[in-house]
Amino acid sequence: MNNFYYILAMNLSLLTFYIGVLIIALPIPIKGLKKWGPSLIKDSILSFIIIISIYFIYNYINNFANSLGGSWGYFNLWYSNAFSLSITMKAFLLELSALSLKIPIASQIRSLISPINDALTAEIIFLAGLWGIYFIVNSLGQTLLMFGIILYSIPFRISRDAGAWFISFILVFSIGLQLLPVFATNLTESAGVNLNGQAMSLGLTFVNAKATYHNNPIKNSLIYVYTYNNSYKQIALYKTNDNGQIISPYYGDELPLPSEVPSYIFSVIDNVAFKLFPYPFYPYNLTFSNQEFNLYTNNILYENENYTVAFEVNGNYSSYVEGNKVYIVGNGGYVEIRALNGCVSNLTHINSVEYFGEWNFYNLKGYYYKFVPDNQSNTYLSFTINNCKVPKLNVKYEDYANNYLGLENILTPSILEYLLLYYITVPLMYFSLLISVTYGLARLLGGRRGIIPRVI
Repeated sequence: MNNFYYILAMNLSLLTFYIGVLIIALPIPIKGLKKWGPSLIKDSILSFIIIISIYFIYNYINNFANSLGGSWGYFNLWYSNAFSLSITMKAFLLELSALSLKIPIASQIRSLISPINDALTAEIIFLAGLWGIYFIVNSLGQTLLMFGIILYSIPFRISRDAGAWFISFILVFSIGLQLLPVFATNLTESAGVNLNGQAMSLGLTFVNAKATYHNNPIKNSLIYVYTYNNSYKQIALYKTNDNGQIISPYYGDELPLPSEVPSYIFSVIDNVAFKLFPYPFYPYNLTFSNQEFNLYTNNILYENENYTVAFEVNGNYSSYVEGNKVYIVGNGGYVEIRALNGCVSNLTHINSVEYFGEWNFYNLKGYYYKFVPDNQSNTYLSFTINNCKVPKLNVKYEDYANNYLGLENILTPSILEYLLLYYITVPLMYFSLLISVTYGLARLLGGRRGIIPRVI
C-alpha cells in the first residue's frame, strides 16, 4: 500500500483523538460541544484498529481466496467462458430468428426464441457490468481502499459513511469475485446439473510453484501432473523456466491444478522422471502463509538449461560446482549422467564401473553414463560442462484449466440449462449476496443506512 496515504490516515486518526481530548479538557460547559469529546476518542480508536487490520487483511486477500479454491485466474477463465458462450448463443439465435422468417411457423419459433434472447441480452449486460467491477477492484482496489480509509479517518464523521462503503466494497469484492466460480460450481452441481462431470468434480485452483533440487532451480524441465483413481491419469503438462518457476502455457506463473483431489507431480528431464515433493501435492491445504510452493527432489545432483542432468538412485551422494566443472562424491546405489551430444566432456571416475548408452526424448537425443560403485569406498566423479548447441524441445504443453474447464468441454446437450443456471441465475444470486455482505460490513464499520455512499 502507498505509505503516504496510509500514514495520512493514521495521522487523521490521531488528530481525531487529540481533538476529542481537547474538547473534553475545554473549560466550556456547552453540552452540544462536550458530547463530541468521548465520541471522537472512540472514533479515533476504532479507525486506528481498522487501519491496522485492513493493512494486513488486504495483503492476504489473494491467499485467503486461494485457500477457499478461488483465484483471479479461475475468475478470468469463468468470465471468458461465460462471455464467449453468451455471445455465441445470441448470434446463433439471431441467425435462427432471421431464417425463421422464411418458413410458415415463424411466429411460433420467434415466441420460443424471444425469452432466451432477452435472457442472453441481460446476461451480456450483467457480464459487462461485472467486468467493470473486476477492473475497479483488481486495478484500482488499493487506491480506492486507501481513499476509503482516509475518508473514514476524517474527524467529526464528516465522510465516515463513504469511507466505510469504499472499504467494504473493495474487501468484499476482492475476495468475492475470485470465489464466484467456486460458488457457482458447487451450487449448480448440488442442483443436479452436469457441468462436465469429471472436470468439475476435480475442482480448480491456481498456485505459484517452483521446482528445485537442493535449493537450486530445475531449469528447462517438463512438469507432468497426474491424478490417481485406481490408475494414474495425466491432466497437464507444464514446463519450468530458468528460475525453476513452473509455467502454464495460458496463465504464466499462475499454475492451474485440481482443488478437490491431490496432484502427483513429476519433473521429467532427458526421459527420466523425478517425483516432486510433497508427493502427492494437496493444493486444498492452502493457508494464509502460502505465497509460493517449493516442489523439490533430492535425487538430482546437477542440472542445467541445456538438458544436462546428473542424478543418484538409492545412494548417498553430494555435488559441487567450480566454474564449468562438476564434482560428485558418495557411495551406494548408482549415479547417472545424461546430456546431449557434446554438452559434457572429460568424464573421470574412481571406484566405480561405467555403463554407456543412448536415450531419446521427443526430438532430443543424447548419451547416458551410469556409474555403479565397485566397492564400499566412496565413488568420485567429475565432468566438464561445455557450451553446446541445444535444439528446441518440440512438445505440446497441456493446461489443466483449459483442457478440463474450457468452453469446448461444456458444450453438452444440457447447454441451455447449464447457461441459465451456471452463468446467469447463480452468479446473479451470488452478486446480490456480495452486495448484501458489503452493506452489512459497511454498517458494522459505522456507515449509515442507504445504498449510495453519502459524502457531506
